[in-house]
Amino acid sequence: MLKPVSVKQQASHKLIERLLAEHDMAIRRFIRIKTGGNQDCDDVMQDLYVRLSQIDDLPARMADRLDTARSYLVQIANHLLIDRARREISRCRDLHSSIETIENEPASAIHEPERSLMNKRKLQLIDKALMRLKPEHRKAFLLHRVEGLSYRQISDQLAVSVSTIEKYISAALVAIRSELARSEMPQAGWKP
Repeated sequence: MLKPVSVKQQASHKLIERLLAEHDMAIRRFIRIKTGGNQDCDDVMQDLYVRLSQIDDLPARMADRLDTARSYLVQIANHLLIDRARREISRCRDLHSSIETIENEPASAIHEPERSLMNKRKLQLIDKALMRLKPEHRKAFLLHRVEGLSYRQISDQLAVSVSTIEKYISAALVAIRSELARSEMPQAGWKP
């Protein structure tokens, strides 16, 4: 059963809506600059709304700060972007270790027919995901994972920034994770 909304909560939600409407363009511009694109704007704006709605008695806290509201909202958006980046790095680390698990399995395990078939299927799915990637994403991923090049070496070779290489490899890892999850294969000991 839904709880009735209190007068304070109504006032808080009205203030949030007013602040976000007033500073929407500036916050979205900040997010686009920080992320290098428009893909995360709506999600971050929604997260910002949720974060603001979790602050107890927001109108009272903001009463003396309305002149600095934009700075406050941008600061919260920045923290949300940092949290998102940390989560993405964590996801990428998990996928890196999962791929290494397949690559480094002992020879005795590889000869088990079921496991061998399962690993072959996983590698086919990874290959399928890589073939769907943009060529530069695929090349960066393969240079790092197969050739063992560092991000710096890859950025020099592809003539882009290290940050761009991180994004390429992250996109490749996300695509692989999605392909493995989509396959709905038994996950015995495998974390996509």
